[in-house]
Amino acid sequence: MDRVNVMHMLGLTQAYGVERQLLDHLKFASLSPNGIRHYVCALKISDDMRLELEALHVPFIVNNLRTPWKVWSFSHYVRKNKIDILHAHNLLRYPIRTRIIPKLTGIPNVLEHERGMVWNRCPALLVRLTNGLSDNHICNSQAAKIMLKHKCNIEATVVHNGIKIPELKKPGDVQKILEDLALSPVDKVVGFVGRLNTPKGVPAYIKMVPIVRRQYPDAKFLIVGDGPMRQELEQYADSLGVRKDITFLGFRKDARTIMKLMDVVVVPSIREPFGNVVIEAAFAQKPVVASCVDGLAETIVDGKTGFLVDCTEVALQRSRKGISRLPSCVVEGRDGKTRPPLLPNTEQLAERVIKCLGAPEEARQMGLNAYQRAKEYFSLERYRNDLDHIYRQMVNR
Repeated sequence: MDRVNVMHMLGLTQAYGVERQLLDHLKFASLSPNGIRHYVCALKISDDMRLELEALHVPFIVNNLRTPWKVWSFSHYVRKNKIDILHAHNLLRYPIRTRIIPKLTGIPNVLEHERGMVWNRCPALLVRLTNGLSDNHICNSQAAKIMLKHKCNIEATVVHNGIKIPELKKPGDVQKILEDLALSPVDKVVGFVGRLNTPKGVPAYIKMVPIVRRQYPDAKFLIVGDGPMRQELEQYADSLGVRKDITFLGFRKDARTIMKLMDVVVVPSIREPFGNVVIEAAFAQKPVVASCVDGLAETIVDGKTGFLVDCTEVALQRSRKGISRLPSCVVEGRDGKTRPPLLPNTEQLAERVIKCLGAPEEARQMGLNAYQRAKEYFSLERYRNDLDHIYRQMVNR
């Protein structure tokens, strides 16, 4: 089998969904080599990400392609390593770096991978003018496919994300977290896991808390994650009188273990191109209550692996530095049509959470259903096989 040399291009500064997906993919590929040789061009890189790449023994360069010298250096590296495919991750806004320069430097195939950039504002005219320089487009959901066609006139193939199945934790590890969080095994725990920024819709989660507490006054509410809206969200919880009922845990490396302590995971996103957290919850065998928007409608089977909630409430636009703006439109999960960005209906959100808390056996079965579906459709092995098939198709074509 002929070797195929693939160079991945992206920014590597923080371990969010796109970055984590690539690193997990590279690690998985290193455990079972099959003739696909991986390289990385990091437009920028953090010390932590550098150490992770070095530990994987993946050849990489750091090059933002912003000067003639850097373009020449990139071209030299491409020729030296005989790169067959440039795989650009979530860089739709930068067609000069991902389309024009790679073609000028002799890379025969450009593969663009959309994972959420198209929801944000992008220079659509330049993208449309250079669409012909990309040899293939893939995206992580049907919603992303719809958005690419709607905003950029791009036809793409859907390759759903693949999520690493977590290693089994020792009972003592889980017990230690219970003690650290002052929880008991019989507590009813509702959780959110994600970045505290506009797209994640955390205000809806906080607004839901007093409604759920009327039915279950002893329920515990966790928010796992950090971000530019944390202080604002804590103040919002205080204004609703529920600050004492919500534990803000900040960023936790053991977030996926903490999920195992939750009875239900809430994903109240305003926009969510795919929703890795839904699959992570599935591998923890937990049901998810989520907004019926974008890719979330593809990761949850309503009533079987969790619940989808209609989005009906106004989402406020933020303009403060560091906080993401709302997209101009999102994809409605019910019919696949574009619509304005909205928060999930608070009453529905609370009602579905209460249903999970009140029927633990049904909720447990939903979690098992989610686990089986995630193993079949959203595994890292399936993801890697899909990509390898596309790589070989491109070079053989």
